[in-house]
Amino acid sequence: MKIKYLLGVLLFSILLSSCGAYKAVNIGNVENVNFKGMIDNKISLELQVPVSNPNNYKIKIKTMDFDVSINGNYLGKMKNTNEMIIPKKSDEIQNLVVDIYMKNALAGVATFYRLRKEKKFDMEISGKIKVKALLKTKTIEVSEKQSIDM
Repeated sequence: MKIKYLLGVLLFSILLSSCGAYKAVNIGNVENVNFKGMIDNKISLELQVPVSNPNNYKIKIKTMDFDVSINGNYLGKMKNTNEMIIPKKSDEIQNLVVDIYMKNALAGVATFYRLRKEKKFDMEISGKIKVKALLKTKTIEVSEKQSIDM
């Protein structure tokens, strides 16, 4: 009986020590934006974003649901096309493919037409992102504004 008890305590101690503390994932500024195409009111983009995950476990970005504005003009909703996996102990540039569903296709096309000659634009996103690490899923509120080089 004592051996089972000691073995249980030892196993529980090892399990707790291996979990360790959660370390924050650092997401840098968007380094590059590639236009993938446009169908109806949907624009497909590939964003290159530096991501650093110091944890001993991978993190999955399950879903994104953002409102997007460019230079103060509301475009529509941005959603990821597939899950993004951030490997454990990584510090690399991730390619994130997203679709922007424009509220008004004509206004969206006009906004992108004006951007074609610009080298830089301001992008503002706000909404929710759903992530999963180990067995836990969490929804995070996001509100960011940054200047992006094309």
